Amino acid sequence: MNIEEINRQLFDIHKVELHCHLELAFRASTMREWAIEDGMEIGSDEDFEREFLILAPMDDLPTVLNKFLQTRDRLSSLERIERLAFEACEDMYLKSNVRLLELRYAPSFTLEVFPELGAEKLHEAIIKGCKRAEMMYPMAVGLICLLQRIKTNKENMYWCDFAIEHKGEFLAVDLADDEVGYPPEPFAPIFNKAKAAGLGVTIHAGEPYLPQAPQNIVTSIDLLHADRIGHGVQAIHDEKVIQKLVEEKIPLELCPTSNWLTQAVPNLAAHPLKTLMEMGVKTTINSDDPGVMGIDLMDEYHIAHNILGMSIDQMKQCNSWAAEASYIPEEKKRKVWLNK
Repeated sequence: MNIEEINRQLFDIHKVELHCHLELAFRASTMREWAIEDGMEIGSDEDFEREFLILAPMDDLPTVLNKFLQTRDRLSSLERIERLAFEACEDMYLKSNVRLLELRYAPSFTLEVFPELGAEKLHEAIIKGCKRAEMMYPMAVGLICLLQRIKTNKENMYWCDFAIEHKGEFLAVDLADDEVGYPPEPFAPIFNKAKAAGLGVTIHAGEPYLPQAPQNIVTSIDLLHADRIGHGVQAIHDEKVIQKLVEEKIPLELCPTSNWLTQAVPNLAAHPLKTLMEMGVKTTINSDDPGVMGIDLMDEYHIAHNILGMSIDQMKQCNSWAAEASYIPEEKKRKVWLNK
């Protein structure tokens, strides 16, 4: 099979994206435009890459976080935020044939530098951008409210309440940021409340290559009521965790390129996506931070097929599991989803 035929078959798969951070899903040309408007000296592609992109495994966390902040600091108006949301959706469909898309964003992340935008208007701008894309393309989009581990429990409870107040627009809540310094246990009351209110729960857990990472997966399921796990790549190192994921049918939102760039895995060939799937875990394929990492979801499918040796049927199975696990309402799914 030639390259063109492989590309066609991979593109033709109707895809589900469960794990994508909206703030980091920018279109490069747009981010460059905003940076220049804001007075940054971006004269070359190298300048842009240095300020905004992560294209090789990170040396240290501060360097990576600085690039996240550079991106965040461009989100200074509601017009930009609406455009970000629309283009993230449009690119998912046009570049990767994504039919079901979940975007997660942290209101606290943007509003800590642009409080004048206001939570309500920020949220409305994102919804407006997503709905515009839904009107143009055969896709369904859902939002997840992301809570930051580095914030206080009081602040996170505020954003949990915000998500509950906007239930239906927000489909679920998530917990992200530094998993090493902020283990999941203290956040249990917040996620108890979210779950009781009928929101879905997905938790970033088991991402960094550290001894305690697999246990964070278990804690997130047992105490925080996670019905999906963001990343969970370190489950491969603990048979009991794998058994729990299989028995409780908890899907993993795996992101190969991201896991390599954050050194969660030593190289792409070592990513356990296929192995976990063959062990019975419900694996899904996602992009995480496509803008800042210079990728799209199709890149992850090329990795799965060309590096990990996954078949087209295996990748279709990942999408079937992802469609089942998606928090998007079933009626909305049916209008755009074909298990191709």
